Amino acid sequence: MIKKITVSFMSLVLFASVSYSSPNRLYVMDTPTTNILNYGSYDANFRIFSGGGLQTRLNFGVLKMLNVGVSWELDNFIGNDQLKMAVPALSVKLRLYDGNMTWPGIALGYDGQGYFYNSDYDGDYLQRGKGIYLVVGREMFFEGLMIDAGLNMNDFSKTRIYGFVNAVIPLYQDSLFFMAEYDNINYFPEARINAGIRYALTDSIDLDFMMRDCWGKDAADKIPNERVFKINYSGKF
Repeated sequence: MIKKITVSFMSLVLFASVSYSSPNRLYVMDTPTTNILNYGSYDANFRIFSGGGLQTRLNFGVLKMLNVGVSWELDNFIGNDQLKMAVPALSVKLRLYDGNMTWPGIALGYDGQGYFYNSDYDGDYLQRGKGIYLVVGREMFFEGLMIDAGLNMNDFSKTRIYGFVNAVIPLYQDSLFFMAEYDNINYFPEARINAGIRYALTDSIDLDFMMRDCWGKDAADKIPNERVFKINYSGKF
């Protein structure tokens, strides 16, 4: 009986993946894209990371070219350690230019959501969010290959400017995608190479499996490389 249920479920998943295509997401993994939600749309995702942590994001298309969102990180959400709650973070994104066959799209935004909140670390994140960022992107080389690149600044006391680049590569029938990104390009101690797979379960639900900091430190480091699972959901009011 269990075997029949499992086979039926896998058949349903396969059918769903062939029948639907993945929506354009606001983020690849840690880095933003130029994509924006249409007016009246919303996007929610739930990111499960190391140590039983859970990070939630909720974004809304409030105007034709403007999105606003809120996110919240809960450390030790899964497990038996003491739950630690971070301060909710805000985000906003403005699409400055849609782009065309010649010129890329352009978006300007702010994202205060970091990673690994530490109340003992000046009440901040060990890995800061993007802060203010500018990103450009477009489809390049072949159909479905989306590439974005941008600059961001998240520490106004040091005024250090970081760079990032990301790509989403279709692998199978608009249902399976490979994701790659290089974050904090111009500051090697915090630079990260991330990679992952995105699976479009339906036309509104994606499942992501990611490896953060693939060439990063070992387990003895304060923030070693990690495996992350994320569920993305989009809809309309």
